[in-house]
Formats: sequence, structure tokens, C-alpha cells
Amino acid sequence: MAQILEALLGSGVLIPAIWLSLGFVTVWLLLSAKRAVPLTRKEAETLWKFHKQKTKCRAESWQEIVRRNKIIGFECECGYKHVQKKHIITINA
Repeated sequence: MAQILEALLGSGVLIPAIWLSLGFVTVWLLLSAKRAVPLTRKEAETLWKFHKQKTKCRAESWQEIVRRNKIIGFECECGYKHVQKKHIITINA
């Protein structure tokens, strides 16, 4: 094992491979990270109604999910939770 590591260090391949891997991980984290997006009460209610239609849910009410005095989603009586999220970095092609 030590001979393999020594050969990799001596060939000059290991350090660039580590930096390349670190770069890929950083890009992946930035592109997969999401943040909660505020909704209006009307939007949350519309999303809840769509949930009811789509799943044939029989719930009669829903609760707002609030963070920092802003509605970010809803929780249905049936236990379904929806939090509106958006990618931190968006690439438009």
C-alpha cells in the first residue's frame, strides 16, 4: 500500500486529482443547494388545493409553515408537507 501511495505522489498525478475532486464536490454542492422561497397565502392555498385534487385527499384544512414571518409552505391535515424551495444557483441555458 505504501509503495502505491509513494508511486502516485512521485508521478505527480495525486495532487491534481485531489484538486479536481474538490472542484467537482464544490460545484455539486453549489448546484444542489436550495433555499426556502416565500409564498403568498393565496399561492399556498392553491398548492394545497392542487395537493387535494392530485392525491384525492379528504382533509378539510391546512396550516401555514412560517419562517421569519414569511409563509414558505403548508402542512395538510393528512400529514403532507410542502416547502417551496429554489436552487441557490440557477443556470439558464
